[in-house]
Amino acid sequence: MEERLTKVQVRLLEPTQLVVLGGVAALAGITWFDLWRRASEISMHMAMGMAMPRQAPWDVADLGATTLMWGIMMIAMMLPSATPLLLLFARSQRPRLGTAEGSFRTGLLATGYLVVWLSWSGLAACLQWALHASLLLSPSAAITSALAGGALLVLAGVYQLSPWKHACLVRCQSPLGFLLGRWQEGRWGAFRMGLDHGVYCVGCCWALMALLFVGGVMNLTWIAALAVFVLLEKAVVRGRWFSFVSGGGLVVWGLYVLRAGLLPTS
Repeated sequence: MEERLTKVQVRLLEPTQLVVLGGVAALAGITWFDLWRRASEISMHMAMGMAMPRQAPWDVADLGATTLMWGIMMIAMMLPSATPLLLLFARSQRPRLGTAEGSFRTGLLATGYLVVWLSWSGLAACLQWALHASLLLSPSAAITSALAGGALLVLAGVYQLSPWKHACLVRCQSPLGFLLGRWQEGRWGAFRMGLDHGVYCVGCCWALMALLFVGGVMNLTWIAALAVFVLLEKAVVRGRWFSFVSGGGLVVWGLYVLRAGLLPTS
């Protein structure tokens, strides 16, 4: 009987984990709501015939706004997939540091993780700027060139099959292994562990995030589909088979797009 009670208690979330889970849920909810609002505005403008592509070159303000949009999108898509790591880290901190300090250090871990994705958002915004300048984007920021879209699909598929993808995915799929291998003490150590995990996560998912340009950067259905895929790949499905199957499917899809000239948004 005592053994059963112990097992039940282990499964229950500790106070620090509840704080962390609440913070993740709140931040993810806010960012998903903002994405929904942005996508709804674009859909409304397109329905009214108002969403004509801008011919004028972007300025610094446009680049900044696009970087912010990508940053919000990366928080919405990637933070939920890091929740297992954050909860495990929070559980390890509370016995030594208490709920307040343990939650704070977990927040620093999450901050380091998001800093890497926010940095990647700047690169994605620059790529969108270049595609916009080349007149290769639709009003929903989807690539209009079958050649470019097909090439992105093939690239993402090939990367799914690569050893670099596997090396990064292993770290993402095993929060305990990551913490044991990359553990650093103190607040600054928590932040640096977040940076390390963010680098592995970008290494795992950058090609998948580039597929946002195929389905539409502001296509909420496409964003949600990629977010669910990343969550499954990192936190639910174990092993390489999921990456192999998806990689092969993306390559076949990309070759079809290159041959037929039909994009998902066509």
